Amino acid sequence: MDAERYAIVMRMQALWPKTLGRYEKHRLRIGGDLGHVDKDRSGLNRRLIGEEDWAKQARAEIELIRLTNHAKELEGLTKRRRTGELKRRIAEGPRDPWRATQHGPMREVILTVNRKWFDAGEQERNAEGLTPREQAFEDLAKKWLRENFGADCVHARADLDEEAYHIHAVILPRAETKDGRQMLQPSKHPLIRHYEAGQDSVGDWFADLGLVRGERRKQAFRDAMAHNELLQRDIDKGIPDVFLPEPAEMPEYRQHVSPRKWRKAQERALAEREKVATVRESRVSQREQSVLARKDRLAERETVVETREAEVVKREAKASEMQEVARVMIDVATKVSKGDLEVVERIDPAAKASSDPKQIARKHATSIFGRALTKLRGDAREEARAELSDAFEEIKAADEEIVRVTALLPQSAREAIAKARRSLSGRIFGLTQAAKRQFTNRRDEKDQR
Repeated sequence: MDAERYAIVMRMQALWPKTLGRYEKHRLRIGGDLGHVDKDRSGLNRRLIGEEDWAKQARAEIELIRLTNHAKELEGLTKRRRTGELKRRIAEGPRDPWRATQHGPMREVILTVNRKWFDAGEQERNAEGLTPREQAFEDLAKKWLRENFGADCVHARADLDEEAYHIHAVILPRAETKDGRQMLQPSKHPLIRHYEAGQDSVGDWFADLGLVRGERRKQAFRDAMAHNELLQRDIDKGIPDVFLPEPAEMPEYRQHVSPRKWRKAQERALAEREKVATVRESRVSQREQSVLARKDRLAERETVVETREAEVVKREAKASEMQEVARVMIDVATKVSKGDLEVVERIDPAAKASSDPKQIARKHATSIFGRALTKLRGDAREEARAELSDAFEEIKAADEEIVRVTALLPQSAREAIAKARRSLSGRIFGLTQAAKRQFTNRRDEKDQR
């Protein structure tokens, strides 16, 4: 016997004659829910009880019962001379030979065990494709069905192409009323009428295989209900709680769900999970796209910043160049103002062909002052003044250019150039005074001669 005790599972489901067609389609694997079926093993499924056309025979028998009952009813009305009722029943036609209940006039019985029990045994299969445990289970199941339902068990089969080996059986419960009519009456069988009795029966029957009866949940539920109903009656009578027992705890109710409904529920749950996953993936994708867009915007900003930085560097270089040019011009002006005329009379020949901005500025400054001094020495005072005025205008224009460029520079660079400009302004003023002195000296020398 296995260390773990496995329970024999017996379930009964309602069945109607009109549903036998669908039942047969599923049995033959040509219709119904086949998503759980291993079609490669469907050829191993076995018919255990009944003929191949059992469903057709069952429907024909039920129809014969309907017609026979109707004929007997009409015969009885005729004998009693119930003419009016006879005409009405003829017009109504045959009736179904069962009481209209939600449980149906027939039953489908399902017998099985947890798959682990079948898998734990020897797996070598016989000529009919069964393992020793499957064969032993099948033999006992056939005997149990015939013992308890006899000829009313019109069909039984074993399915080997699903998750676990199991047996389906169909019960056609034939009964006869006191007036001789035939009816389908499931309650004629004690195991159908009393659920717990059916569970007890299979538990005892399959005990030799080491299987046990399933939990007595329904009986426990009924016992708890009866206890609590009596307790409530006592409470309603006004009996103090101290004299009363505690209420019984209601067992957890478990409702059996057919494999088909269970699979559909699983498919719906899976579809819902996939839907949620799709929504999450969409949100993640949107977030990733948002991050990429932010990265693109950041890259664009970095490009703009780099461009601006490059422009600032260029402006700073230009300002530095202009600052050096200003210093060169200030240097020339300073030397001229101090009477050092050689700076404009002796020009380095190499500087004439130089492309260095500082050399160009020096050459331009010495040229301006040189022309002015030449005019002064040539005793062309008015022309020299005009020439010198033009020279100062050019120097002022250069100073204004320095001011314009300085406005584009950072604060630190603007302060340095402003300081240089103040020095340049002083030099220009000194240069003006020196020029006047030279004009005066020239005029005095001329008068003396």
